[in-house]
Amino acid sequence: MYRVKRLLTVWWIANCAALTPSVAPAESDVAQSAGLLSALVPSMDPNASEAFSHWRLKWGGWLNAGVSYNANQPADRFNATASFSDRTEELQLNQLYQFLERSVVGNGSEWSWGGRLDFVFGSDAFYTRSMGDPADHWDAHLLHQRIYGIAFPQAYLELMVPVANGLRLKLGEFYTVIGNESVTAPDNFFYSHSYAMQFGEPFSHTGLLASYSLNSELELKAGAVTGSPYAGWDGSFQHRLENWGFIGGVNWNMPQTGSSLALSAAHGGLSEPDSRDVNLYSAVWKQEFAERWHVTLQHDYGWVRPSASGAGAEWYGVVGYLHYDLSERLGLGLRLEWFRDDDGVRVGVPARKPELQSQAANYYAATIGANWKPWPWLALRPSLRYDISDGWRAFDVGNSHQQLLVSTDLIIQF
Repeated sequence: MYRVKRLLTVWWIANCAALTPSVAPAESDVAQSAGLLSALVPSMDPNASEAFSHWRLKWGGWLNAGVSYNANQPADRFNATASFSDRTEELQLNQLYQFLERSVVGNGSEWSWGGRLDFVFGSDAFYTRSMGDPADHWDAHLLHQRIYGIAFPQAYLELMVPVANGLRLKLGEFYTVIGNESVTAPDNFFYSHSYAMQFGEPFSHTGLLASYSLNSELELKAGAVTGSPYAGWDGSFQHRLENWGFIGGVNWNMPQTGSSLALSAAHGGLSEPDSRDVNLYSAVWKQEFAERWHVTLQHDYGWVRPSASGAGAEWYGVVGYLHYDLSERLGLGLRLEWFRDDDGVRVGVPARKPELQSQAANYYAATIGANWKPWPWLALRPSLRYDISDGWRAFDVGNSHQQLLVSTDLIIQF
């Protein structure tokens, strides 16, 4: 216990002491820059070059690393159902992330082409590939069999078609449009992820996605995506592009009330071990109160339709988020979740490499934490998370119904 406390204390104090600015942010280039590279060595920032400006290119990335302490001190050192931040008493390099993007002209008045290629090295590489069949993903041969590996989670071409307000098309592999949380670390308030994101939703898709904005408030999305024969909606080029399904949704933004609503759905086919279909819908509502309060509610429901030779399954849940901005640089957050794995087929234990036979259960999780950005390119995210499983002993290698995690991480954007 003393060794763990010392590890966490040294990690936290070292970051806070080393990263506290010595001059007022308004007087420091470092404090005003969006990326560390442009702040320290502006001449090496490719985004400032004439070539990148001419070709509408953007390079970016970040480093995300963290550490967690599990009160159960599991023998396998896995944090059971927790994903991404899934190792205890071990400093994790979660994401060394890079991307190169060419933007399309967004006004829809002319033809325009672009695309994006993403690369990630770290312990999150396993999670950034399609969840349906990670071992058979097109870049899986590059994955280290233990904790660390590399992946190319996005690789797509994009086309803007000058039809009315502009029709945007993506062709290739891209992140899902479903849910509130994202694989990319800077787009999440917390270090850890919800059950809904990890076990209830797809991570990425391969296929074609069309997006069209009817006006400034309403956007429609629809696409045809290939799926793994084992999962139905997550797929890759290696799956022979034969198991096609559908994703789509509606995004409705209401700036006058500070509200937004995202409705999305997915449908795909299962060919292994028999022919069935898998379905999911998700609703995400966001509301801002008095400028500093932010509330998000999400509901997911997924099911596999039974067949003559195979049983069906269903999973569903609710996630609530409450964020409060103490200042422009510091926010406090709360996440509460109930997730029902009705047939014991979704939640893996541990999440990275399931070794315990999962059972039907309700999972409850409460997470509190902070998101501190002393500079625009730096974020620190300490958190405390408590999980309960009421159906079986899902934690501590099958020995406990509950789990307490203390975690912290940092994100440095380049």
